[in-house]
Amino acid sequence: MQTTRSSAPGDAEKRARVLIIDDQPANITLLEAVLQRLGITAIRGLTDSRLALDALREFEPDLILLDLNMPYLSGIDLLQMFGTIIPKDEYLPILVLTGETDPASKLRALSSGATDMVGKPFVTAEVMMRIRNLLRARFLHLEVQDQKEVLEQRVTERTEELSRALAELKASEEQMMRQVRLHAFSEMAGGVVHDFNNALMAVIGYSELLLGDPAMLDDRTTVVECLQTMNIAGRDAAHVVSRLRDFYRPRDIGDLIALLDLNETLEQAVAITQPKWSNDALASSRTIQVQLDLEKLPLLNINEAELRELATNLIFNSVDAMPRGGTITIRSRRHEMGALIEFCDTGIGMPEDVRSRCLEPFFSTKGDKGTGLGLSMVFGIVKRHSGRLEIASTVGRGTTFSIYIPFVDVEAERQAAECPAPEKPLRILLVDDEPVTRDVVTRYLQMDGHAVTAVSSALAALT
Repeated sequence: MQTTRSSAPGDAEKRARVLIIDDQPANITLLEAVLQRLGITAIRGLTDSRLALDALREFEPDLILLDLNMPYLSGIDLLQMFGTIIPKDEYLPILVLTGETDPASKLRALSSGATDMVGKPFVTAEVMMRIRNLLRARFLHLEVQDQKEVLEQRVTERTEELSRALAELKASEEQMMRQVRLHAFSEMAGGVVHDFNNALMAVIGYSELLLGDPAMLDDRTTVVECLQTMNIAGRDAAHVVSRLRDFYRPRDIGDLIALLDLNETLEQAVAITQPKWSNDALASSRTIQVQLDLEKLPLLNINEAELRELATNLIFNSVDAMPRGGTITIRSRRHEMGALIEFCDTGIGMPEDVRSRCLEPFFSTKGDKGTGLGLSMVFGIVKRHSGRLEIASTVGRGTTFSIYIPFVDVEAERQAAECPAPEKPLRILLVDDEPVTRDVVTRYLQMDGHAVTAVSSALAALT
């Protein structure tokens, strides 16, 4: 297999030909949508891995998107077969997208010839960046190959000139590859960013209320309530990016779990989302009411920020499902399985085909206004808390999300969470070049009774 097609790096997406090999038609459809967002139109999808070699020779792709776990021929089998067909000097990137993310599977795939790997479920923005960078590297390589062929045609006439040109070409190729790596790093450094508006709406909404009506500042109770809500929303926003990778990740030792009052967290979520279900809804001539029907429950072993994120997503989902207004009812009950939380709305409801798919990552019925991530994150949070999620929906009447979270042995959890306090105040040296961070951390430590010396540089710290 050898291709002579070349392209300028900036046209990589428009000129690219992508072969998708996955036994699940739904996965191929999802990847086709991702590729089309990049401007790629030359796409071929295969669900039968036995046809892959013929497609490779006939279609001559610039990128292969490959699943590992398939009938007939596995992804590892195909990687090994591709290695016997693709010339050693040809750079044809192969991006593996798989749910098998254990280290052994990764090592086996990479050693068999995979260029890069992404675990399923994946984040669209991350996959798009990886595809873009692989294609740019592919077309940069083709461009370099074309230049090499031209130079090699002159080798018999200008041996010395060719030697100099090849040396310059090698340096140019290395520089281009460095630029590709730096560009990839700069894009990845920006992070895979989800929509922060859910968490930030409370910060912006309540701060605008306080700034727009100075008289409110005289009401200490109101100001404290606004600041508490803004503080909670700000803390939740800090966790959003890290939670994007956590759709189905099990709970681990690094998770912030505590014994908390479920009802209090639900009330906080209602306050955080009020700017949307109240103010924004009224601005669009809708009236939406939120009713709380909360039963006294034992403490739950939960991640507070994640539970608020769950409640926030479900409240916003209900608001979007009520274009003419309606009522959202949030209930908490004791259940034989533990705690039962219900989010009920009187919205448009979901047909069965939508209800059965609504938890899939990137599935959305909101068009450009939706990311398809909200309900997937809800499902992941429930799973990490060893819970269960059920959805009942009737078209024209509304939807109910029922979440079951088990109770825990309070005393055992309390003992496990105990952390001994210092026997006496500490003398602490704080080094941070950000003035705001330095000031806030200093005040935190001083409030805890410690003596703090804060400096802005390593040199000052040594002194």
